[in-house]
Amino acid sequence: MKTGYPSLSHTEKGFTLIEILVAVVIISIILGIALLKFDIDNYETLLKQEAGRISRMLELADQQAIFQGQDIGLLIEDKQYEFYVYTKQSWKPLQDKLLKKKTLPPDMEITLTLDGLRTRPQTSNSVDKKPQIIVFSSGELTPFEIRLSQISHPELSYVLSNTKTGKLELYRETP
Repeated sequence: MKTGYPSLSHTEKGFTLIEILVAVVIISIILGIALLKFDIDNYETLLKQEAGRISRMLELADQQAIFQGQDIGLLIEDKQYEFYVYTKQSWKPLQDKLLKKKTLPPDMEITLTLDGLRTRPQTSNSVDKKPQIIVFSSGELTPFEIRLSQISHPELSYVLSNTKTGKLELYRETP
């Protein structure tokens, strides 16, 4: 007589709890490695984007300096950078939509090398601020090296330089 319940005589097919747990552990390890790689790639992407932005802004400042016949300077401070224009014997912040003051993303630091001396620019409260990098109306540029790096991943850094060839060069610095 049939009772409607499955027979216990045949073996059940499926996964045991141990097999499922092993599979979950393996998947977790793979995802952890992938997320760590993504995190480092994300930092590198942020650095490259910011270094590229500074490079493009300097190229634009170079073109504006030539076409307008005015010297333009870049002032780099601790967590921001801003373009200035030289007018009437003093430097004034440049009023331009494309060359406006930019703040660095969090966890990013900037280092500036001028005349072989590497410094970490500090924010100044002075009213009479002077840019460290000058884009002259003749098209020439102060020799410099700007290094952007992550505070939490110091092995990642991008360098923007014009010291070797006189042209702007952007490259990833290898430790």
